[in-house]
Amino acid sequence: MAVRTVGELEDRLDGALAWRRIELQTLKSQIRAAYRNSAHSPLTRALARSGIALLYAHWEGYVKESCQAYVDYVAKRRLKIGELNDGLLKVVLDQLNRRSVSGDESAMLALMEAVRVPDNSRARIPRDSIVDTKSNLRSTVLSDILECIGFDPSAFLTKNNLIDRTLCDGRNAIAHGRDYYPNPDEFDTLHDEVMSMLAEIRSTIILHAQEQRYRRKPPSS
Repeated sequence: MAVRTVGELEDRLDGALAWRRIELQTLKSQIRAAYRNSAHSPLTRALARSGIALLYAHWEGYVKESCQAYVDYVAKRRLKIGELNDGLLKVVLDQLNRRSVSGDESAMLALMEAVRVPDNSRARIPRDSIVDTKSNLRSTVLSDILECIGFDPSAFLTKNNLIDRTLCDGRNAIAHGRDYYPNPDEFDTLHDEVMSMLAEIRSTIILHAQEQRYRRKPPSS
């Protein structure tokens, strides 16, 4: 369903986060219960390992779904090129440039029009290519996505090591069959950190939509 208003965007993000939160909280409780019953049983190990994989799945899944919903929302604004914030402007112009270099005459004309009359040229936001998690949502990939849609990625700089080493490397170790077994305390900490980051993504998107930060800043007087 198309997202046309800030309210609809908020509902989409909240719904996408709610079921993920319930699923992860349920698994967290099961891991704790299994650990209390038998700390090193095959069931305890299997639950803990699956917990890391599921945390990563929801990390990538929510970032992709929520940022895509924001991009779709902005595209519905039907903005002119001259109205876009710097991140979105770079994406639109880069796409036009790539197409024109490959021989697309219409893209070349659109690029020329964007340069000559940016306030009259409709921005064709490439909705299907901006939010690319590369199936491995490390900190650099997250920063690229956020910058493309005009967000400041600095809020996540302190989380780089957690995202790359603990979350992504842990998930990859499990996905590739290595013997990585986090204890419940490690899982609880990672669970809380991931949920906090997802909440931050959600809040940032809503704020940008409410304040129309997808538009360029007016020149200072």
